[in-house]
Amino acid sequence: MKKTLLTGLFLLAGLATQAQNEIVIDGKVSNVKDGLVINLFRYDGRVGTTIATDTIESGTFHFKVKPEKELDQLSLYVRSNEFPSMSRELYATPNARIQVSGEDNLIYTWVVKSNVKEQQENDRYLFAAKKMWIEFQQIAAKESALWGIIDSSTATTDEKQAAKNEMKQLREQSAKIQLEISKVEIGLMKEAPVSTIWMDKLYGLSMGVKYGTNYPYTEEVKALYARMSDEQKNSAMGKMITANVFPPKVVKIGEAMADGDLYDLEGNLHHLAELKGKYLLLDFWSSGCGPCIMAIPEMGELQEKYADKLAVVSLSSDTEKIWRAASARHKMTWKNWSDKKQTGGLYAKYGVNGIPHYVLISPEGKMVDTWSGYGKGSLLRKLRPYMHPKPVMSMEKKEGVLLVNYPDYQANNTNGVLEIKQVEHTPNATILHFKAYYTPNYWIRIAKEAFLSTSDGKQYKVLKTDGITLDKEFFMPESGEAEFSLTFEPLPKDAQTFTFQEGNGENVWTITGIKLVK
Repeated sequence: MKKTLLTGLFLLAGLATQAQNEIVIDGKVSNVKDGLVINLFRYDGRVGTTIATDTIESGTFHFKVKPEKELDQLSLYVRSNEFPSMSRELYATPNARIQVSGEDNLIYTWVVKSNVKEQQENDRYLFAAKKMWIEFQQIAAKESALWGIIDSSTATTDEKQAAKNEMKQLREQSAKIQLEISKVEIGLMKEAPVSTIWMDKLYGLSMGVKYGTNYPYTEEVKALYARMSDEQKNSAMGKMITANVFPPKVVKIGEAMADGDLYDLEGNLHHLAELKGKYLLLDFWSSGCGPCIMAIPEMGELQEKYADKLAVVSLSSDTEKIWRAASARHKMTWKNWSDKKQTGGLYAKYGVNGIPHYVLISPEGKMVDTWSGYGKGSLLRKLRPYMHPKPVMSMEKKEGVLLVNYPDYQANNTNGVLEIKQVEHTPNATILHFKAYYTPNYWIRIAKEAFLSTSDGKQYKVLKTDGITLDKEFFMPESGEAEFSLTFEPLPKDAQTFTFQEGNGENVWTITGIKLVK
């Protein structure tokens, strides 16, 4: 009996200890519609993960979560067109009791009562610019409502265009307000001690230095940066700030690749140089990037299909913890490495501004291409010319007709979709035989304004087509490959080079410097 009682007391004590460690968040808001779902995120580095949700009822919400570390960075977020697309930052330690209150849907300036010193420090910056943040959120809420119109299936074209025009004006206003907020933060930071919150603020300011056009506070940000100790500058956050404020030389096409210490999931050290002799496809990714995850199956296909001539290397910008968790969720059968510097290492050296971002390195170790974004089949198309080099240009004459097979050209700006298989140069016409490569069941289209031009600026109109109809969607077969031809007015007999251009608009397909002589 005594033993059972003691066991029960120990169990209760253990449960009490667990409860004491929990983070408790109580919210009370007014003028906010009941039934809205409020999300609680936990951040590790720059990546947030939803850890709990609650529904606002009678203006209240409640969360009780277990801490993961001595200082958890959390945030509250409501997905609604009535709310600005912003979240309320929360800092929590084990046993933290946090009270949140608000009188409207402007979530970023909801009041937080907490004994956590990092919360209090963060909110000193926040409420020093409260009026500006309120105006900023009001604009952001209007933007959220406009997105509802732009994405609507019932809105007219005119309504959507009007929404886009208003969106542009609102963004110009919010950019001005953001600069005013930055000025207030800089003023406070000049006197405040360097801390975790201080460095978070400096990181935000450093993004203005990196991306802002004529950013007015560059010198002030550099002066703040100088206040950090060497240890702080060498931290993960410090390295990202350094890369923003003092960006390294970015590798350009034709230059030798940048390299560095890279680690696999087992902790083994690697370098890109060990993969010389093959093409390298560098994949800059993050677990919070949807298109990055969508690209995973295709990268596996690339690595398997071209294992003898290509090495795929994924480089994560996440913290080590998030990188490991994401790698466990997604099957990555190729090289999956990290320099453990997030965006402060190779990301900066390759000029990565948005992800997914890809860099193609030649077998000799030089950059040959770089691009951002992903769509189904885009990687296979992009790498096809390198994995299947164009046959050597050849020429022959048959019955007075000049046949140029796989002509050389100066540049092919068709996103890897079109390749000229043959040019027939006759007295009566110039015929281009194309081979197209694109995602199966997706369409391509050639504008009816397509023309050829010579170095003197003269243009030669398209006369007819075979295998494709101009200005009409052409759906690719399951093979992802198709052939068609376009017949143009005849080029001059003595023409040596010419250009194919799909009209005069922006972003039209062009192939320039197409050779008719060796």
